[in-house]
Amino acid sequence: MRKVVLLLSSVALGTSLLVLGPAANTSAGFASQDASAAIQSVSPAVAPSGEAAALPAAPATHGIAVPGNPPAGPLSQDLKAAVAGYVGELSRQPGFEKWAHADWTSQPLGPGTHGWVVLLRSGEQEIGYLIVHADEKGSYRLTEYGKGSFPLFSQNTLYRSLVRLELIEYTYRAEPYYWNPLQAVWKVTVDNADRIWYIDAKTGEELPFMTAGGFPEPSSSLQTFTKTEAQHTIVQAGHTTPADPYARLSWVKGTPSAADPSFALLQSQIKAGTPPVFAAELYSGKVITPLGVSGYHEWSGSDRYVQVIQDDDRYLPLDALTHLGHFYP
Repeated sequence: MRKVVLLLSSVALGTSLLVLGPAANTSAGFASQDASAAIQSVSPAVAPSGEAAALPAAPATHGIAVPGNPPAGPLSQDLKAAVAGYVGELSRQPGFEKWAHADWTSQPLGPGTHGWVVLLRSGEQEIGYLIVHADEKGSYRLTEYGKGSFPLFSQNTLYRSLVRLELIEYTYRAEPYYWNPLQAVWKVTVDNADRIWYIDAKTGEELPFMTAGGFPEPSSSLQTFTKTEAQHTIVQAGHTTPADPYARLSWVKGTPSAADPSFALLQSQIKAGTPPVFAAELYSGKVITPLGVSGYHEWSGSDRYVQVIQDDDRYLPLDALTHLGHFYP
């Protein structure tokens, strides 16, 4: 049966497609347990022993509960050092220079996940993010990262979404849920409301098909995503102009490459200026998200992160992407 798609507008200029008919079901192989937390602590980006720098919250409105900075125990020195290591290495890459002097705030991704989102800010402007997880031995792994004004789990994007959904006047609770790099949401509950809202943590789009009873189930451990630790460095990088997914429609026709590209093929395509389009099939095929590929980072720990455009730049593990969708020429 033919797919029918509806274009959803994004608060942060990103777009995805909501499928109203049957679609291929690609396994979202890496997932985590549920999560609920608010911003926990703030620290300088490259000086883990320095003073904490408080970040301004989104504009407050009378009668609402804006996620803020509740009292919490300090972050471990090991986590601070890991974040400083990642930020320091990335700040030496083109386009990441502002990270060298940025402040950062961390937000836990919930009990059992052993994960944190780290939001970076230069002055009053958000400039990027990291997702970091602890492995079973207590070491920290870099799950994904990105640069730009619309980071994953941005409080500003959340605030704009709540304004658009006309929820901002009410007392609410926003909880972060992270299954994998392209399935991350805010779960928003409002006092005395008879429903729950789910908002994409990157674009700010509401996901109307999600319900409390139909929450996606974790299928495997997120913490096996990557091997990149703080002592690792970027050994190769490439960049090109991405293709416009809405001008190149091979992903709509359902004709992916015969096999998902190897890293060597992806490198050659980027070097030649003919990068593919990646189309993710999410939430059991209910959402299709096409993303232009624009580059890569290869780290000394052997992980390869593919640079895609979603509002701004995201670097997502190649191994994770092959479980979430397909590359199209």
